[in-house]
Amino acid sequence: MKKITEKEALDLLLQDIKDKKDLTKPENKWILHSIYVGLAARRIAQALDLNESFALKIGYLHDIGRRINHFNHPIEGYFYLKNLGYDDIARYSLTHSFLNNDITKTVGIGPKDKESYDFINNYLQSINKDLFDNIIHLCDLMCLETGFTTIEKRILDVMTRKGVSENSYSHYMDLMDFKSWLEISMKKDLYDLFPEIKKEDLDNRLLDKALLLELIKPKYLTKKK
Repeated sequence: MKKITEKEALDLLLQDIKDKKDLTKPENKWILHSIYVGLAARRIAQALDLNESFALKIGYLHDIGRRINHFNHPIEGYFYLKNLGYDDIARYSLTHSFLNNDITKTVGIGPKDKESYDFINNYLQSINKDLFDNIIHLCDLMCLETGFTTIEKRILDVMTRKGVSENSYSHYMDLMDFKSWLEISMKKDLYDLFPEIKKEDLDNRLLDKALLLELIKPKYLTKKK
């Protein structure tokens, strides 16, 4: 199993970028997003006294499969990194999309074809849970290509574009439980680590949460009029 340095991880992420202007192209937004996920994961790891260098590297490379196939990027990224010998990093290409390593706890619809579903589900059930799995999942849901934002704004945007599943509500509530656990462990509000978040995004948290819950709440929580 090969080890990768921070510089090597960033170089791998940027290997197709020949000019800074290339990063502004729509097809490369995922690269900027990945850089912010790495930075976010490092800050959280530092606050938890975890390996911040490792957090940075897996954050950088969590979406590397998008270079191959956008929709199947978790699987593509996993095999891409394994083929390069980075087994310890490859794991997070798969797990970052699923909270608590549960295939039902994801944003949007999730794997559509049975082959992808079975492969991911079997893999998730075959490994022990790792705190970094959930940290990268959370960071993925608070980072845009333009920088850090609130979880509510990010998930609302993703689900509006990609759709809602029957598990969207339970996923969001479990994610908020994990956020609360992090804040207790860090002894500070998560967003205090990210002063770059726009004041407008922070001020709109309650509104975004209300809109999100209206979008994803199960039928049994819908009040009869």
